[in-house]
Amino acid sequence: MKIEKNFFKGNADDVARKMLGKVIVRKIADKELRARIVETEAYFDDGDPASRARQNGDLKKTMEMPGGTILVYGVHSNWLINFVTGNPGEASAVLIRALEPLNFDLKCSGPGLLTRGLEIGKEFHKRCVFDSEDIWIESDTGYAEPEIVEAFRIGVSNDLPEKMRFYIKDNPHVSRKEK
Repeated sequence: MKIEKNFFKGNADDVARKMLGKVIVRKIADKELRARIVETEAYFDDGDPASRARQNGDLKKTMEMPGGTILVYGVHSNWLINFVTGNPGEASAVLIRALEPLNFDLKCSGPGLLTRGLEIGKEFHKRCVFDSEDIWIESDTGYAEPEIVEAFRIGVSNDLPEKMRFYIKDNPHVSRKEK
């Protein structure tokens, strides 16, 4: 069952936790690739030193769009997929860091690996996940509530004092586990 339109309301860190265990579905031709979201990171407005909103360009404007808007940007020759959260005019988004493939055999334990595996590129930028016929998010009613680990975000030299990275404990598909 697809998630409801109010799913992305609320703070990015709350939504980042709620996304864990959900299933992202990417339709390519006649095939639906399904993968469980196992790792996320929350990003906020220009008060967040690691946020793309600090750059005051298109990425900040996209982060201020309605919840469920897809935000795609490039880092180190990789596309990264995020979902805008909160209310319009408030910059916040959740980065998808890792997926557990459910019906395919590609490595998705990192944000660049998962976008390559699911063939997600800049063409998804600013699209609404609720209106899309080739990418969406579903609840998995048969999946137990996961135990969540909180950690600091990866690759961030100037971070918030709060832990804004979340992942499913003991999941082998997480990009990097805490020691």
